[in-house]
Amino acid sequence: MADPSKTERATPKRREKARKEGSTLRVQDLDATIMLWGNLFMFSALGASTVALMTRSTAYFLRKSCQTGYVDVANLQSLAMDILSILVKVLLPFLAANWLLALGNQLFQHGFQFHMKPLMPKFSKINPASGFQRLFSAKAMVDIVKSLLKFTIIAWMSYSVIAPRMPVILSTMYLSMSQAMGYMQETLFILYRNIMLIMLALAGADFLYQRHTFEQSLRMTKQEVKDESRDSEGNPEIKNRQRAILVASAMRRILTQVPKASVVITNPTHFAVALRYDPNTAAPILVAKGVDHLALKIRERATVAGVVIVENPPLARAIYHNVNLDRPIPPDLYQAVAQVLAYVYHLKRAA
Repeated sequence: MADPSKTERATPKRREKARKEGSTLRVQDLDATIMLWGNLFMFSALGASTVALMTRSTAYFLRKSCQTGYVDVANLQSLAMDILSILVKVLLPFLAANWLLALGNQLFQHGFQFHMKPLMPKFSKINPASGFQRLFSAKAMVDIVKSLLKFTIIAWMSYSVIAPRMPVILSTMYLSMSQAMGYMQETLFILYRNIMLIMLALAGADFLYQRHTFEQSLRMTKQEVKDESRDSEGNPEIKNRQRAILVASAMRRILTQVPKASVVITNPTHFAVALRYDPNTAAPILVAKGVDHLALKIRERATVAGVVIVENPPLARAIYHNVNLDRPIPPDLYQAVAQVLAYVYHLKRAA
């Protein structure tokens, strides 16, 4: 039964961990149905040629059996090679197609996955107590009921197809080889088609059940979600402490460096940058910058210190995003900053 404390949906990290451990949604009935569909198409495409090959092979063995010494102990190797050759010609196309179909189905549903963890030996797998517990678990009971239900439905379907045709099937010994093989091919096709339709319906129902069960197995408790979030993003207390240290450092810089600035350029409310220009330096230096709350503190400190504040939203954003503290502005901003400084010097001369 599902753990009632696990009420939260699985996070992407939990799903990725389960995938790496080889725990993925696998619906055996769906895989079997896909194989049935593939084999039906193969049988439709190669059925006539396969039946013709089997007819020729039967005729070949009948002719050979009339030869003296063919069915003999001394000729067992030749007889075995003939039988092996026929089996390879008949079965190899179907075996190759089934292998490719199974590989394509795996890649389509789950992608390429190679996991060693499911192959590692576990004591719980060989522990008789654990095995006995799994044998009588709810999942085992559900699997048994499903298997019995599928067997009953498929057996009933097979009987409903074969029973009305049984008299004709028994009388095929009196028909020619081509007629007998044609009737058997028709019967097998109808039986195969009906079973495939039944399997398709069962696979759909089983897929819904297996998906529900799989999602339930991945569910997490509220504490597990919190722990995962803390592991992924860091401890909130530590992050708050780090943020407080950064804010304190920024505030110290604002208190000490903004009064020395030549100008403060604002957004006007969201961004604020403080530039200091010395004629002996090649370009103005960014001495402080901030956004929102820190921008407000920069403006307040500049007002108290008598530093000119200029509103230039594009320039303020460009400097904030592209210039590091205590670094000169880039050459592409020289002209815009020069115009601001010229305006500041004009105000100072006028004052």
